[in-house]
Amino acid sequence: MCGFAGFHAPRGFPADARALARQMGNRLRHRGPDDAGEWINPDLGTALAFRRLSIVDLSEFGHQPMVSADGRFALVLNGEVYNHQVLRAELVQKGQSFRGHSDTEVLLAGISTWGLEGTLKRSTGMYALAVVDTKERRIELARDRMGEKPLYYGWSQGQFFFGSELKAFRPHPGFVPEVDRCALTQYLRFGYVPSPWCMVKGFHKLLPGKILSLPLDGRASPGKEKLRAYWSIPKPEENGVFRGSPEDCVEQLDELLRDSIRLQMLADVPVGAFLSGGIDSSTVVSLMQAQATVPVRTFSIGFPDAHYDESGYAEKVAQHLGTKHTTWHCVDAELLELANRVPHVYCEPFADDSQIPTMALSRVAREQVTVCLSGDGGDELFHGYGRYEKSLRRWQQIKRYSQFRTLANGAIGAGSTALSLLADSPFKRRWKSRLGKARNQWLASGLPCYYRHRMSLIKAPDRYLSQPEVARDFFDETTELTALREEVSWLSYLDLNTYLPDDLLVKVDRAAMAFSLETRIPMLDHRVVEYAAQIPNSIKQRNGRTKWPLRAILERRVPSELTERPKMGFCTPMGRWLRGPLFDWAESYLNEERLRQEGFFEAGEVRRLWSEHQKGPRDGGLLLWGILMFQAWHETF
Repeated sequence: MCGFAGFHAPRGFPADARALARQMGNRLRHRGPDDAGEWINPDLGTALAFRRLSIVDLSEFGHQPMVSADGRFALVLNGEVYNHQVLRAELVQKGQSFRGHSDTEVLLAGISTWGLEGTLKRSTGMYALAVVDTKERRIELARDRMGEKPLYYGWSQGQFFFGSELKAFRPHPGFVPEVDRCALTQYLRFGYVPSPWCMVKGFHKLLPGKILSLPLDGRASPGKEKLRAYWSIPKPEENGVFRGSPEDCVEQLDELLRDSIRLQMLADVPVGAFLSGGIDSSTVVSLMQAQATVPVRTFSIGFPDAHYDESGYAEKVAQHLGTKHTTWHCVDAELLELANRVPHVYCEPFADDSQIPTMALSRVAREQVTVCLSGDGGDELFHGYGRYEKSLRRWQQIKRYSQFRTLANGAIGAGSTALSLLADSPFKRRWKSRLGKARNQWLASGLPCYYRHRMSLIKAPDRYLSQPEVARDFFDETTELTALREEVSWLSYLDLNTYLPDDLLVKVDRAAMAFSLETRIPMLDHRVVEYAAQIPNSIKQRNGRTKWPLRAILERRVPSELTERPKMGFCTPMGRWLRGPLFDWAESYLNEERLRQEGFFEAGEVRRLWSEHQKGPRDGGLLLWGILMFQAWHETF
């Protein structure tokens, strides 16, 4: 829901601040086509802009930026506070009165009563927000616990910017973007830019569950921001271990999910759901339909390549549950048209190719509904990924053969020493990269660092970058923590902090908001997340079945034969496209002279990868897509 942007000029507030704010907000019109507003305070040197997608309280009483009754606070909120009715009742008892029934007004009254941190700790929802306190002369930014909604911030030309997407800052003359090469290295490794990095130097993504505070007293400057956490993803076993029976676990989880879905179905506009026919989305839809008074509107997508097509499974589940189902059969032409829109939709380079079918599905759903529930989060919370077992098996093998690790360490060290004696050349660069890749695989300092290697899109990004820059990341920090009783829980914890918020949630939010569709994710209700952290793996993976609690809940409402099948994914035939209909488009971005002039990539190595892909049999489609998405973003941004 919605989008916002703003800036703070510690010295020299522009005379045209309102017009600038309006232009910044208009860059987010796709996130909020229904209403727009600005708020400026020359005394504080601060401006806010907002674009609204009306979901709750469609009247003028939901207009933003919203100012508190006493004039002290000005608030912009992107997202939803699902339990706002409960909070409203508490606030009424404390003497607060309300004009409308929006969650924004409730949040603003909560901030006046309990403070921002106290209000967020009481709130259940997904959101990013900015609130200006005119009395204390400060601005605070906050992001929801799991990172469902985006929030960027940073400094440029002595001014502080913040907002839902980077593109909102472009109209401001003080925003002078420059590529952060450390973020580029991280992006090429993962296919996304991990938080808190941002592709624009001097800017960051606010981490989930964090609050940023900045004084508006004329002394603000880079480094003056103060960050604090109001919530963090619980480490497995941190808050105890579930000791009941598997059946008790299922009963409690069923109750939590039903309540989460009940809250997330509340809206003043039509609500539907994405349905792939797999365990997670089918569980969400089954619980929706069980609480709905009319057939739930569900949506799936079919592909021309049978290997990627799950639509038949979704249709069977929909028929069994009695939903009002729509299947959109995509053809190559439509997916290719959407591929050309990707750089305009994602404000940072983003290389998860399932972004394209997600965009197609969102466009279809928006024709009937304004809100869609999604089944994301089930694999991370309940150990559903097959890569967990494979990664642990390989890691145990590596640890078991300690003598081999000693030999590998010696060989890699000797190879590195020999290479250092050679003059710089493509040969030296290639082998230096290969040795680095071998070191990450065979000499990882711990399971998290090994898992980072396994999860890397390009396992040796320095091979393709002209100036690679590496910094510590979440995987390094996690390696230093105390080991857990169940190693698979570490992998889940890593995904919840990295892959989920920075890949999956980015993909869904930007793809849906490009068509003014709000997505909601019931499994990421923080109560569900906290409960899942207490469930031991012996229950999550039971009788040889992954995600057993979810399967047990689903089987109460849907026969297992309709959903039990291998995971198919939600991908595109990228390798074939880059040899066929996308060849000319890709060739223009991978032109050797262009690569050399821009200076981000090693032209020779990229051209080698491109040539090998065209000749076959190597399929470098996904690796090339990562490079192409940066090139297209850089040209568009």
